[in-house]
Amino acid sequence: MMDAGADIIGDPSQSHCVAIDARAPLYDGGICTRVDCVSLGIVVNRDAERFYDEGEDFWPKRYAIWGRLVAQQPGQIGYSIIDSKAIGHFMPPVFPGAQANTLAELACQLGLDAEKFTRTVTQYNQACQPGHFDHTLLDNCATKNLTPAKTHWARPLDAPPYYGYALRPGITFTYLGLKVNERAAVHFAGHPSRNLFVAGEMMAGNVLGKGYTAGVGMSIGTTFGRIAGIEAARAAHKEAHHETA
Repeated sequence: MMDAGADIIGDPSQSHCVAIDARAPLYDGGICTRVDCVSLGIVVNRDAERFYDEGEDFWPKRYAIWGRLVAQQPGQIGYSIIDSKAIGHFMPPVFPGAQANTLAELACQLGLDAEKFTRTVTQYNQACQPGHFDHTLLDNCATKNLTPAKTHWARPLDAPPYYGYALRPGITFTYLGLKVNERAAVHFAGHPSRNLFVAGEMMAGNVLGKGYTAGVGMSIGTTFGRIAGIEAARAAHKEAHHETA
């Protein structure tokens, strides 16, 4: 459509991007490839360093930012690390994680520097403060004197076996789309088309600028899908009436 001259809107550098298992297929892996244990442990990059607060917020916000965060790391890869205490608190992904009885062994399986990795986990463990763990609330389990901090759900990784999941960014849709008006009509040279209408991801740039809230994709698909369908039927009826007149 861009090659055909359709107007575009939005930021091509922004997207709805989630953290998925690095072993997921290139296309259409689906929700089962998403890794949801980020908040229950730590996430490190390929240099075995933490780079963001894993306990910043609840799932509806958290899952929608970690793809972008991983994309900003060296090699666009990260590693979600948990211990046995996390099992049962998250939806298991389709691929089993690496598993080891020692941190050094887990680092070896993930291809990370064992000394750096062990140091990162040890520093995190030492920074975890006593609190009441509750994964359903923004609890008071946080780190102290650690950068970046983990503000909620911070518990030491000290109960083997340890698990690790390699993460890659998985793009659902970008924030670059076709410009439309309130009737979902695609614009060409600033003017709405009389017979071309779009909905959902193709026009997300009209609605989303930065950030994402769970359900927005389905909302614009449903709302503008109805609008586009009505307008397309109306346009087709008008064309048919014109041809028979």
